[in-house]
Amino acid sequence: MTDQENNNNISSNPFAALFGSLADAKQFAAIQKEQLKQQPERNVTLMASIFADELQLSQDDSDNSVSESLDEFDYSVAEISRSFRSQQEICEQLNINHMIQRIFLITLDNSDPSMKSGNGIPSRCVYLEEMAVDLEDQDWLDMHNIEQAVFARLLLQDPGNHLINMTSSGTLNLSADRDAGEKHAFCYLYSCFQRAKEEITKVPENLLPFAVQCRNLIVSNTRTVLLTPEIYVDQNIHEQLVDLMLEAIQGAHFEDVTEFLEEVIEALLLDEEVRTFPEVMFPVFDILLGRIKDLELCQMLLYAYLDILLYLTRQKDMAKVFVEYIQPKDLSNGQMYQKTLLGVILNISCLLKTPGVIENHGYFLNPSRSSPQEIKVQEANIHQVELLMVYRPPGLD
Repeated sequence: MTDQENNNNISSNPFAALFGSLADAKQFAAIQKEQLKQQPERNVTLMASIFADELQLSQDDSDNSVSESLDEFDYSVAEISRSFRSQQEICEQLNINHMIQRIFLITLDNSDPSMKSGNGIPSRCVYLEEMAVDLEDQDWLDMHNIEQAVFARLLLQDPGNHLINMTSSGTLNLSADRDAGEKHAFCYLYSCFQRAKEEITKVPENLLPFAVQCRNLIVSNTRTVLLTPEIYVDQNIHEQLVDLMLEAIQGAHFEDVTEFLEEVIEALLLDEEVRTFPEVMFPVFDILLGRIKDLELCQMLLYAYLDILLYLTRQKDMAKVFVEYIQPKDLSNGQMYQKTLLGVILNISCLLKTPGVIENHGYFLNPSRSSPQEIKVQEANIHQVELLMVYRPPGLD
């Protein structure tokens, strides 16, 4: 725009009458234009204040046309303010959508990855196609539909078949595929819990309540999974719980799992209307019983399961369930005690289970005919057991 055109625009502006000269109005417009680039909303309010002050100073010389122009200006300021608020809301909603995608690795947006910014979104997500169709024009996740979205994700029998690229990167990322396509519902929720914890530590303050809400939603869904495992097809939820604890014991991140479990247990205890807490946890002890009864003293896996039991029985409410679980059905028959979970553990021995029968014995079979090397290997295995009994993962001391 030329200086002449700019002068014409300013001279035709009704607010120019508020200034002593056209040069003053032009200078003011230039200053305001520069400041608006840096602080739009603040300067709009400032401009309104300045014009209002100028109007007061020149009130005696102003006519009705100036008053009408001021009314129009006030309307414009309100419109601009609403526009800024709208843009802020859109920006916040976009950030919430990205955060939900990072935590749950799900999306309603299957648009071309090259059209997305790629900033703050995961590389792979499960596309919830049916939900996206139901919502029609909405292709973002928010705090109003996230509960429905997570439930839909948990019901997918093969999430890996619904994976889509979220970024235009062509690099193969197997870990991203594995995380987003996790089939096991309980393990998926645990991973979401860990990602939500991470988000809570790094999101800006305005997003923190939403991150905490996501974490609470994860705990609530885990509670539902344990209360009604039958609605999740081809999912052995309690097996997944035991496997998760076993992996954590062996991988030395048991404290992370116990933090998750303790929040879930607390949620289960708050409402036992659907199933009582013992009814929920008995299947866990059934699985432990089935896995421990065939183990030998020299097998390291046995001690991993014992560590799990040590943790469970140190929790007040879980200990009550354990005591109830190990009660035999027939209290008058002493032999029934050795078939309980506690009895099976105490019955594990290096001695022959059946006197005189050495077949399938886990220790020195025919030592007189074994080579020195074979005996040394067996001794080394027993020594490993001794070392393992000394070690305790964090959280079990």
